[in-house]
Amino acid sequence: MLRAQVVGDDRAAYYVADLGPAGRGPVAGESPGRWSGRGADRLGLRGEVAAADLEAVLAGRDPGADRWLRREAPGRSVGGVDLVWCAPKSVSLLGLLGPAELAREVTAAHHEAVADAAAYLERDAAGVRRSSGGSVRHLPAAGLVAAGFTHRTSRALDPHLHTHLVVANVAQGPDGLWSGLDTRRLFRHVATASALYDARLRHELVRRAGVAWERTAAGRWEVTGIDPVALRLFSQRAASMDEHRWRTRGREEPVRPRSRGRWAEDFHHDRPAKDTELAWSDLVRTWRARAADVGVDLSELARVVGRADALGIADVDSPTLGPGSTIGGQREGPEHRRLLAAVAEASPSGCTVRRAEDVAAALRGLGAMPPIDDHVRRRSSPGHEQIRAPVVDRGVDRSVGRGDRLGR
Repeated sequence: MLRAQVVGDDRAAYYVADLGPAGRGPVAGESPGRWSGRGADRLGLRGEVAAADLEAVLAGRDPGADRWLRREAPGRSVGGVDLVWCAPKSVSLLGLLGPAELAREVTAAHHEAVADAAAYLERDAAGVRRSSGGSVRHLPAAGLVAAGFTHRTSRALDPHLHTHLVVANVAQGPDGLWSGLDTRRLFRHVATASALYDARLRHELVRRAGVAWERTAAGRWEVTGIDPVALRLFSQRAASMDEHRWRTRGREEPVRPRSRGRWAEDFHHDRPAKDTELAWSDLVRTWRARAADVGVDLSELARVVGRADALGIADVDSPTLGPGSTIGGQREGPEHRRLLAAVAEASPSGCTVRRAEDVAAALRGLGAMPPIDDHVRRRSSPGHEQIRAPVVDRGVDRSVGRGDRLGR
């Protein structure tokens, strides 16, 4: 899932103030951020994120030169967009409480999925605006200036594997000039990028660990075989938001309200400050004790490995459209982003972005479109993609066979 929100030009400290070495720093600090994107490379920003450099690009300045990259006055402009790529709760549990070898594969799969979907955004959603003679032209940008921070906990200190990709509001146009990023264009692609992240994550975990997937009543994909009690036990923030919604607006309100204002109200009403003092090892012991108190055996997590093999799920890079889906006789000329999201969502075992794009292109060429489920329609509707959208292929390394997964 991908959430996107605008950040101010003075928010650098929020991301870098408490950073510490991976595995040794405080819970809130997590691991150091890393620069990514062709735009960052053009500014000479590589490797670990330094606070001064992030502060500069969010304020619209070039960290390596005495120049402004956009016109807005500092303190009064949009600094960038925080793209938060969130793994499903079942994946977070596997990556943070599962056996060490499985945890490494889960974390690697998450990073692959983020990189793939972020590359889609850089290719299709990065743009600038140019005004001339009263008209506005929308042009592609040379790339994104992005700083990525991967965290392992929610603010309620539950297991929550997620990555903040902070995209600065600066971009270089095809004319060589730097300016603000066309953030409206970026937001229009959020829902599709979310679906592509989810699909690549499923694909990687089928390939790496042989897990199987199932869709929940809310339309989300979760790993098959995870105790539902464990999912609820470690979802304190979601439970708190639901409680606030029911208490203030009644149970008739949809679980995922489409109003940006209402979702933001639920999200921020009791948003706690993350504990920066608790050591990681102490937190893991707390999680295990909490699970034991309600009879959840976390050692059972390892049993999800190889389940796809047992169920006869093929490890193929090809979306299947599911029961009742047809090719042909559908609406002609479907909007590309929505079609791409539908293709990505339609694959239970996931797929790479390149494969999803190939299938979408084939469907467009046939004048065909697969049926779009209601949950996909909600996620890709205008407006909703700016709130909480459930969010590319450069080749897949197939050198690891099924029998070699996790040392099996």
